[in-house]
Amino acid sequence: MFLRENTFMPAKKDEIFTPEMVKILKIFGLGSILFVFLLSFFNERRADNSGDSAPEMRVGTADRMYFHNMRASNYEREGRKDAKMSIFRHRKRTQEAAYPLLNFSILINWVKDEAYIYVEPNFEELPIHLRWKDEEGVQSGEVLFQGGDKFAHYYFARELFPLLEEPKQFELLLEGEWVPVLENEKEQDILKTTLQDYFRMTNLKLPAS
Repeated sequence: MFLRENTFMPAKKDEIFTPEMVKILKIFGLGSILFVFLLSFFNERRADNSGDSAPEMRVGTADRMYFHNMRASNYEREGRKDAKMSIFRHRKRTQEAAYPLLNFSILINWVKDEAYIYVEPNFEELPIHLRWKDEEGVQSGEVLFQGGDKFAHYYFARELFPLLEEPKQFELLLEGEWVPVLENEKEQDILKTTLQDYFRMTNLKLPAS
């Protein structure tokens, strides 16, 4: 008695992986690798732009020398040996006035090679409610600063900077009333210059208007 030939015997390896099949598998494998790479690349970019990570306020040697040689003469310098810092305030800022002032200073930590931006108003009320509108009265908005650490000051400056690209009308909420602040272009220009110098020195990207 003869056994019938089993027609379901597995095909030989050479018969399965034909040249055409190998070519398809190679293309599919390469495409999968590229797809995974692209996903990881865009995930990294989303993380960088999310704002979740704290900004590095480092000052490189070249940027420190540029500020010291080219920009520092525009500022009054106050040394704080106790904090191992120097405070730079713009020479042309309005220092005393019967109306509210909103000045910023640059703090440089020479030991850590870091620089911080610091809000210096001539009033003590917090939080700071700052509302604005353009000269045509078409656009308006409000910026809030609740105080806090160096990062809170930085984010307030970052939010305020784009508003200084063009002259605006600013008001502060003090003791329940809205009062003008940064009324003239000179005060706005000095504030803008201070923030520009800070962002330039730390290589932090300038906020877009």
